[in-house]
Amino acid sequence: MQCPENAPEVYDYIILGCGISALTAAKQLCENHSVLVLESYKEPGGNHQSHTIDGMEFDVGSICFNTADEQFRYFPELLRECVAKDVEVKKICTNGVVGKYPFDWQVEASSFNLLERISCIWSLLRGRFRADRYDSARGFALSRIGDVLYRRVGLDLYIRRLFGVDAAGIDYDFALKRMQWLSRETSLRHRFGRSIKNRLTITLTNGKTVVRPSGGFGLYYQKALDGLREHGVHFIFDNRALKIETNSPLMEIKTATGTFLAKRLISTIPLDEASALCDLPETGLPTVTLLSLFVALRGSWIPGCSVLYNFHTGGNWKRITVHSDFYPYTNSYDKHFTAEITVPPTVAVPTPECAFSELLAHLRQMNLIEGELFLIGSSELKNAYPIPEKGFKPRRDAAIARLASKGVICLGRQGKFEYIPHSNIAAKEAITVLNQMVKPITAY
Repeated sequence: MQCPENAPEVYDYIILGCGISALTAAKQLCENHSVLVLESYKEPGGNHQSHTIDGMEFDVGSICFNTADEQFRYFPELLRECVAKDVEVKKICTNGVVGKYPFDWQVEASSFNLLERISCIWSLLRGRFRADRYDSARGFALSRIGDVLYRRVGLDLYIRRLFGVDAAGIDYDFALKRMQWLSRETSLRHRFGRSIKNRLTITLTNGKTVVRPSGGFGLYYQKALDGLREHGVHFIFDNRALKIETNSPLMEIKTATGTFLAKRLISTIPLDEASALCDLPETGLPTVTLLSLFVALRGSWIPGCSVLYNFHTGGNWKRITVHSDFYPYTNSYDKHFTAEITVPPTVAVPTPECAFSELLAHLRQMNLIEGELFLIGSSELKNAYPIPEKGFKPRRDAAIARLASKGVICLGRQGKFEYIPHSNIAAKEAITVLNQMVKPITAY
């Protein structure tokens, strides 16, 4: 692949990766700097990937956004492409009942008998004073809901299904970012306030849920690229970086198709991958591999929701997203969906056929489907997201500091080895980091 036309000999910034963090950084910088984005994938979007099989669209990664998301402030053209949808989200509880996500008081608490209620209240009170409440994700959860509800809710099962690690081994900061709903749901003030709002039928003005348009994430993010190109940003896809060398005052990025020069480099690729490119020691910090099964159903989807999380005691799958609820399809199937299975580095990734067999058995056991289920395809995404084990921060921060000494700025979920649950936070954090670290570039 050739260098883009009218490309400068030396870019002010080269950005590795083309997910939402990279695109936000390019938008922030392009007004005053020359920018090149290098991506090893063939399409923009990073780990937001789409697959079309026999007219059916399947996604890897999150499937919905909020109109108030930060990314739409920088890319209003993306919001104009999105389609408003009501996305009903449920979960299968530990007892096999399908309930509200993330917590269903009626299913998970109101069924307690008198002794169980007393035990639950006592464990809630005792949890507030736990010595380990700031020690781990498990300590955080137990301090909010007590050990009785903790077991009933199935949080321990879900976290192990998410990371392959017990909640006692997951960093406390993950809980602060991902589990604040525990504090809300166990707060009498919050529940009373929500009840009053419901009674007064007050509609919250915090945005509406939207999904990407038909055609896939690649086509969706292409709209952002069109606008960035108008501001002079260059893009090269299907071009993996092979080596990063610092030849002060410039940085040299060697790729499969050529060498590019920059005054500064921004990395949104996995932290250890960037370290290896700079001949720096790798951290060995663990990441999750995401196996996505693309499945079609000829029959009925009993839960009726668009997204179903697995908090049950059985089944290896984490989440099912029914894409046929959002995108039209022309075939003989009634529904098609993606089932996500997370695989930690200590476990071999199962074959799609084996994983599908286990999925089918669990869905039938739980009476979640009626009819025939078919495996249409699959996707294996390495480094899908970091595993925030206790004690990971010093190793992470040291790696980021080493890269910074080489002139590399780290951004995003992979670049910073940061658990970022959705693209709204990714966009916000990208701007925050750039505002803190990017200084005016002097003429070369």
